[in-house]
Amino acid sequence: MWFRFLLAALAIFFAGRYLSDLADETADITGLSKGFIGALILGLITSLPELIGTLTAVLFRANTDLGVGNIFGSNLFNIAILAGSVLVFATRIKPGDWIHGSLFTVHMSICVAAFMVMLIHLLRGPSTGWWENLGSITILGFFTAGMWLYSREKSAASVASTKKGQRSLAVNIILIVILGSVVVAAGILLADSCDDIAKNTHMTATFVGSLFMAMATSFPELVVTIRLLEHGNIRMATGNIFGSNLFNLCIIAFVDLMYRGTIFSNVTGPQTVLLAASILMSGLFLIGATIRALRKTSIRLDNIIILVLYLCIYFWLY
Repeated sequence: MWFRFLLAALAIFFAGRYLSDLADETADITGLSKGFIGALILGLITSLPELIGTLTAVLFRANTDLGVGNIFGSNLFNIAILAGSVLVFATRIKPGDWIHGSLFTVHMSICVAAFMVMLIHLLRGPSTGWWENLGSITILGFFTAGMWLYSREKSAASVASTKKGQRSLAVNIILIVILGSVVVAAGILLADSCDDIAKNTHMTATFVGSLFMAMATSFPELVVTIRLLEHGNIRMATGNIFGSNLFNLCIIAFVDLMYRGTIFSNVTGPQTVLLAASILMSGLFLIGATIRALRKTSIRLDNIIILVLYLCIYFWLY
């Protein structure tokens, strides 16, 4: 089971390695903003492991703890990835790159996560009828409307152009689909191996899902974020991480529509703490980014607090 886990994790790692370059080229070709491309294309593709892993765990393995823990744990790990990467590559990020437009998905992910906390408490207990899925429908509608508004933000170079030697849009799309297929296959293998790990060790499904499975399914975000910040591209890196977090929360809503009853009634106390922690960590990142956008400061205390909080959460959870 550990071999299957490692094999799936490596497949996700190497498939995600090339996604940032493809997304960057796509932004140049289409003329769309890098923040939007990071949120839509990178966010969607890098969330495929979470989608397949959670679908497999909840619908086919009947393990809601593993599936939900995967999503909430992935969101925490993603924010920690961004905070740590900003600390490492701080000198490569220009002060003018911290703009409010690239923080759109941060605001949206905070809103959806807070709404989910409400749903968890409102829908706890016995089934309440057909309207219990209205919350998930609302989340998916909110996401669709938000992405439509975000798509109207044009990049500084709004005219699409193809550089010499650059792949065409059609080729980029084909490559993205191929890499996405690799990620999907690895996600299925990953969910199966993590389910076996939870059943054959003393660790709980929530812990395995929110740590091992979440870290493995977040490998694409890790690789993409590091490659983006190596070139100082904080806008696309932020869009990638919080766009992925937003997609992850929509995965919960999507799975809920196919689940008998409502998945929110099965969310445990520790998982609610993970969700609340993601709101707190997102808020801390938003405060720090806003301050740097306004005052051009180099203080990174917010990133350090985020990493410490992440470690404390898992020390408590274990």
